[in-house]
Amino acid sequence: MTTHDENHITRTSPKRMAKGFAIIAITLAIGAAVAVPLWHDMAKNPPPVSSIVTKPTTATSSSGVSGGGSSTLGNQTESTSAVKGATVISILAGAATQGNPNYDPNDAKIPLGNKIVWQNKDNVPHTATSGSGPSDTSSGKMFDTKIIQGGQSSSPQELKGAKQGDTIAYYCQIHPYMTAKFTVVAPNAAGNASSGSASSAAGGGNTAGTGATLTIPAGANVQGNPSYDPNPMTVKKGDAIQVVNKDTTPHTATSGKGAEDPNASKMFDTNIIAPGASAKISTASLNAGEYPFFCKVHPYMTGNLKVQ
Repeated sequence: MTTHDENHITRTSPKRMAKGFAIIAITLAIGAAVAVPLWHDMAKNPPPVSSIVTKPTTATSSSGVSGGGSSTLGNQTESTSAVKGATVISILAGAATQGNPNYDPNDAKIPLGNKIVWQNKDNVPHTATSGSGPSDTSSGKMFDTKIIQGGQSSSPQELKGAKQGDTIAYYCQIHPYMTAKFTVVAPNAAGNASSGSASSAAGGGNTAGTGATLTIPAGANVQGNPSYDPNPMTVKKGDAIQVVNKDTTPHTATSGKGAEDPNASKMFDTNIIAPGASAKISTASLNAGEYPFFCKVHPYMTGNLKVQ
């Protein structure tokens, strides 16, 4: 027996509870009907999160770079006109995807005393950091480009303490599965970018003397434009050929019919020649005959060398 008035208290009946559960179930069903078909798009476009944004800083041009452009985090933009006394290595587009080719060349030869410039052709940031990986206690002690933004180049990196014959491993701190190495060779032994100016070819450039010049013309990277000049080029066995890159992008002169040729680069290879720089090809070990060659960066660029 109650001692107070319960008339104002609304009690829940089984019918009313069932109605409430029905309303909840219908609401959930409608939500699911909307969310499930759109789930794929929602997963692809997650809500924005905060990210660290680095502020551009003005960097002083390195003495190893002529005609410099603007800089970000000490990195030069790809518009920098020439890198003298340096070897250029590319970070390829798509390198951030594990399993894709990353650094090119992946096993370079660097003349003793040369600096290295890494050009990031990918659309995400990368680094080139000495060492075998993040757990290497000597990581970054020889060189470290820091972050190279997409489409930019590193400042020229000096190889601290490197000796001829050393094989040096490096990796990307952001994507540690990106690894490569290079070997330090004798000065000017790898057909590197050099600071010296190219000499003129004798006899108008068609037949070479000891100072023959092969020019990569401006615009050579555009398919269909002249790739090498002269083409074909005729030299005498033993002549040295100076390959001068007058284009605004890196190129090579590599023996072979193309990238799929199993004998590519076996007779000669300049490696990467930076814009405005030059490299040398020795013909001392070439027998008389014809030697097709191409650019490893732009394989549609081809030429022909005739050795007498």
